[in-house]
Amino acid sequence: MPTLIQFGAGNIGRGFIAPVFTAGGWRVRFVDIDTARINAVQQRGRYTVCEVDTDLRRPVVVEPVDGLLASDGAAVAAAVAEADLVATAVGLGALRHLGPALAAGLKARDPGRPLDILVCENGVQAPELLRQAISAGLDDPSLLSRVGLVRTSIGRMIPPERGGDPLDISVEPYAHLPVEAAVFVGPPPTGIPGLKLADDFDLVLHQKLYLHNLTHACLGYSGQRSGHDTIPDCMTDPALVSRVRRASDEIIAALALNHGHDAASRAAITSACQALRDDLFQRYTNRALGDPVARICRDPLRKLAADDRLVGAARLALAQGLRPMALLHHILDACAYVPAADEPQATTFIQATSQGWPAVLELTAHLSQLPDKEILMTAMTLAQRQQEAAAIIRRAGIHLRDDEVEQIEIADFGLGRYHEIGLAIHVYVNTARCCAKELAMTPGMICPEHSHPAIDGAPGKEETFRVRAGICRLFLPGEVSEEERQAALTLLPEDKRDAVSVFRRVTLHQGEQCTLPPNTLHWFVAGPEGAVVSEFSTASRDDADIFTDPAIVRVPEDGPHNG
Repeated sequence: MPTLIQFGAGNIGRGFIAPVFTAGGWRVRFVDIDTARINAVQQRGRYTVCEVDTDLRRPVVVEPVDGLLASDGAAVAAAVAEADLVATAVGLGALRHLGPALAAGLKARDPGRPLDILVCENGVQAPELLRQAISAGLDDPSLLSRVGLVRTSIGRMIPPERGGDPLDISVEPYAHLPVEAAVFVGPPPTGIPGLKLADDFDLVLHQKLYLHNLTHACLGYSGQRSGHDTIPDCMTDPALVSRVRRASDEIIAALALNHGHDAASRAAITSACQALRDDLFQRYTNRALGDPVARICRDPLRKLAADDRLVGAARLALAQGLRPMALLHHILDACAYVPAADEPQATTFIQATSQGWPAVLELTAHLSQLPDKEILMTAMTLAQRQQEAAAIIRRAGIHLRDDEVEQIEIADFGLGRYHEIGLAIHVYVNTARCCAKELAMTPGMICPEHSHPAIDGAPGKEETFRVRAGICRLFLPGEVSEEERQAALTLLPEDKRDAVSVFRRVTLHQGEQCTLPPNTLHWFVAGPEGAVVSEFSTASRDDADIFTDPAIVRVPEDGPHNG
């Protein structure tokens, strides 16, 4: 009977690795620092894993197993020397402590028997950390050529232990263990339930981090803002699930573009990722796991790091030329999280988020070690402005779905002065015959002077503005006094006062409206509390608008979502 040495008898080692290997006919020997746990496994030679689902409890006996205390270095080294396979599940910080026993066991092995180690750790640097730990204990570095440090992806969710028996543990029924095929120096194990040899292991790791960990985090951070206590609770919220599904669609598209080399391979990757996503969404409904939102949200600074589940996924999508707006809105949810006092760097995070958006952006840039002009930073600013605009519209009593928020156009007219000269636009409909929009404006925001000329023989746009909230000061052609002209100019920044030519003021309050004939020069300014203005018009062609200010670019090259 082949033997696996399992370093770490915690959740992963005891709840996942040992059960699948003993089910495949292997003997498992645990190595751990927990004396009570090792004594129990030595005395019993077995324990029970209980597979739990919302309506299921299925006990599975795990045997044969025994154990060694990690402090007994000689015995552990001897076990490694005779093992058919080794696995680790101890955490990144503990990997260095495995080096001496692994090095000693490697030196004592038959030279004709290579040693493969399944590295079941959560961290891309784990294999290299373990390699360094083993190398430190070797006099002959060439022995490392006989070691295969095999990356793995853990495909089983295990609820936190709740005390009681030191061995028995509850797990979800799902058990999937992809391993990196190319790294084995000996024959890969066969007949292990759920173990799959993967050729493109970078894709496997991206699926783990950017599908599993990402959707889990999105559910957590969005769920806590919605008042949900557990991940299964989040899964009962259709709007929230829809938001997370849209984010997963974005990263699935990015994974297919990043890892696929032609249309067929991209289609295959898309299909596999969608199946994995759908499987995950079903697993998240498992109430027996009782996964608390507070656990998923914990330590936001780590989860917002440049290569982690949220920011890393967004950067991958942006690098593939995609605009992952749903994902960016989930990142903003994470930025809005309020960590508990005992969470890592809680004070730093709270101080930044309490100072408003510029401080949040600065913190995220620092965490990600990215420059301010990095595409992620500008994309996050766009998402934040969409949320700001949505809040303005919703305060006016107008309902917007979350997917509509992600489509709000943020126009700064190419000037880079959005809150001074800009407009947020939600388009309901724009056909060859009619158009309807909501215009959201922050206090004092200016929509610059322009007109809608005739296009291809058709008259220009006729439009009606109706104020839903706040005040809109609309300026139109007509005779005015010099005093009225000067009053209008005071609403503009000094460097833009020569970019307007009409000054007749029409002040529209809530419930008031004004209709403009085609090709009418106009500009407007929000009142001191901002404004929401509904626009009803004939067909809208933004690219054909004529602006008085030659510096304005209405439709930038990168599309309508201009930051």
